[in-house]
Amino acid sequence: QIQSVYAARIKVAVREREESIEWAKEQAKLVSDEDRERIEVMDFRQIREALQSGEVTAESAVRVYYGLAVKAHEKTNCLVKIIKESLNEAREMDEKAKDLSYKKPRLFGIPLSVKESTELAGHRNSWGLAKFIDVIPKEDSYQVMKLRMDGMIPFCQTNIPATCISYSCSNGIYGTVCNPHSSSRTSGGSSGGEAALIASAGSLCGIGSDLGGSIRLPAAYSGCCGFKPSATRCSLLQIRESIPMMPILTPVEGPLAQDPNALVEIMRSMWSYHFLSNADPFTVPVDFREDLFKEGRTYRIGYFTSDGYIESLPGNQRVVVEAVELLRSKGHELVPFSLDDIATETARGTYAIIFADEGAKVLERLKDVSIT
Repeated sequence: QIQSVYAARIKVAVREREESIEWAKEQAKLVSDEDRERIEVMDFRQIREALQSGEVTAESAVRVYYGLAVKAHEKTNCLVKIIKESLNEAREMDEKAKDLSYKKPRLFGIPLSVKESTELAGHRNSWGLAKFIDVIPKEDSYQVMKLRMDGMIPFCQTNIPATCISYSCSNGIYGTVCNPHSSSRTSGGSSGGEAALIASAGSLCGIGSDLGGSIRLPAAYSGCCGFKPSATRCSLLQIRESIPMMPILTPVEGPLAQDPNALVEIMRSMWSYHFLSNADPFTVPVDFREDLFKEGRTYRIGYFTSDGYIESLPGNQRVVVEAVELLRSKGHELVPFSLDDIATETARGTYAIIFADEGAKVLERLKDVSIT
């Protein structure tokens, strides 16, 4: 009986996804070829400037990214749904912009993709589990809320692994996300749908989440940029736990993007006007530090090629060495250091916390559901 109920829920969710994708295909066709060709080749800075100047409308940008997201999905299975109301949001923003006294927010009209496990008002928040498929948040996560305030338009939700405790990306509702460069490989997890979408040029930037690599790993696997903020720099209030771990282990929402400029602008937006710390008293009340982030400034940067716990692959070590050489060539001071036994002891403590209840919480969540 339980499986029958879950199967019916899954059928509804999958049909909702397919309907939204077909709708998006039709909407994408309504952009002129000239606008489409111009917008598709713009990077984050260029489209931001074009939206600010009025050269590109928010509606055109959203329609173009409908089409690009669908193409990425057909290649990787990265989408959970296209958010239809994003088109009306874009139109409303364009209408406001016709008023000469209207001051456009800093990220006016830029389309934003959002990981399914990140709370988005009115949209499913299942964490890839059929038993939670009808969980519909009433408000956005505070990070998404702030980005909306600064003009970004959430236009799609992206696929995740069941429970979000995985370095691959598969669930029993929406299926498996594959790597945009090879269908036989994984996109990484748990922000695997985001990484696959962005690396396939289906989104300029998006919001994922990370505890043990869930932004960083898929960004590396799929080939895009990702940034994990320090945990207490963003709000945790709307993040549901797959396992009992907070506040000792704290996941955090953060951006993925096609280029690092987008990461910077997203963090500038989220860390402004003390919005997050005013909304969440557990968030550190520190805005974006412009004094620490200015062109020409040099830094003292520590690095290592082995953490002393698990030996890094030669390719990973090579990337660190190449980054060190590039940074030194720019005038920065690079200092090698050793973690000694810190990584080993941290791993021991992490696993002890995760399995403090002998897996009871995870087993309860997985009871009676298929995770692949």
